[in-house]
Amino acid sequence: MNLRPQQLLWAVILALGFVLSIPAVLRGGYIGPDYYTHFARLTEWPKIFDFSTTSPPMYYLLGHWLFLLTGSSNAFPITLSIAQSALNAFAMWWFFRYTEHRFRSHLIHLALVLFLAFLPVRVIHAAAIGTDSMTVPLFVLVLFLVNRFLSEEAPSIRSAIFLGVGLAIAVWTKYSFMALIPTVFLILLGVWAKHRWKFQPSVAICALALLVPSALALHSFWASSRAHGYNTEKHWLAKGQAADMNYRDLFSVKANDLQLFRAPEYFKREILDAHRYSYLGLTHLGIFTDTMNLFQVLTVPQHFGSVLIPDQKTRRPWKTPVMQASMYLAVIWTALILVAVPWALFRAFRNLLREKLEPEDVTAVLGIAFFLVVFLLIPFVNGGARFGYWTPRLIVPALLSFYLAEFLFIDQKIVRRSTAVAWTVLFLVFIQCGIEAVMLV
Repeated sequence: MNLRPQQLLWAVILALGFVLSIPAVLRGGYIGPDYYTHFARLTEWPKIFDFSTTSPPMYYLLGHWLFLLTGSSNAFPITLSIAQSALNAFAMWWFFRYTEHRFRSHLIHLALVLFLAFLPVRVIHAAAIGTDSMTVPLFVLVLFLVNRFLSEEAPSIRSAIFLGVGLAIAVWTKYSFMALIPTVFLILLGVWAKHRWKFQPSVAICALALLVPSALALHSFWASSRAHGYNTEKHWLAKGQAADMNYRDLFSVKANDLQLFRAPEYFKREILDAHRYSYLGLTHLGIFTDTMNLFQVLTVPQHFGSVLIPDQKTRRPWKTPVMQASMYLAVIWTALILVAVPWALFRAFRNLLREKLEPEDVTAVLGIAFFLVVFLLIPFVNGGARFGYWTPRLIVPALLSFYLAEFLFIDQKIVRRSTAVAWTVLFLVFIQCGIEAVMLV
């Protein structure tokens, strides 16, 4: 495969982000939320297919094979973490290739590349062990499979099978991907209307694409209910129990959000009070800082099999002002999202009705589906604020679609043909990435 200069530049930028994560991994960056639970399922065969837990088995099954290769040493979590980061970088390169031709300005697309390559929540949770590390590669895989299906003039059994397999792998790796099943069905209906396919072949194509992932999703709920698991019981509020994060918290902005610009530390419990902050403020904090200190300093020795938790990490005092600077500058990007995402969704549904779906429309629709299945259920879970259901690690694929919409909005509505404005945007992104690199190093 011959790479063009722009594509080589993306690879260099992603390699820099990857290299940035390696020292963090060596000092314990692989220790993320629920690390010990993930570790036990990765290393103990009977726990791999435990449907009473919060995640399906695919990630643990693949990780267990690596464990058998490396043996019972600290090389296992470190190797797994570095492999995750490398896979995420590879997936991002393909995402940039997928989006490149949607931009009029190469400078704005380069700004998107820089922005996502160093985005703290993406870099950190690509390295942290857990199923969240696999959501970006799987989301990009589904994007390519859907786009391949849409590009065909006639229904293809092969493309439908590939799409079904991709969705099935995604669903059996992270339950949030269940939201893509009805969304893909909606897209297939649009393709059906566009090409005026006959009824029976269309039903067969839909079945090939959706039957296996749907069956796996239903089986997971059935197995979880038999095991009294999180999906059917423990996640949810008990009868008469009040939510500590409700729809008012989700859809409002609060005066207390200004306190988040001090870049507080998650595990010091400063930000887990019920109804104190808005979802938007907390998510902004989680995206642009290392609020859990996952890439910071581990205060205990790394021993294989020992109980290691993110609470055991500490932040150097000089890092807090850097994180504060990251949050202040990033207000630009968060504010633009509030305009760009509705714009992208309106365009996507308009194009769906016109039977002219573009790749960015597919990204917008799939991204918002992934986001809503997490966002809208927060008022119904037990401890939405206390247990961090607002944390952006849960919606990283949606963030890819949101920031794509944002930079497309900049490209098409702000920059237009002004090279000076494009260079200004690229400069601001460069400063943002420099601050984030210092924060994560």
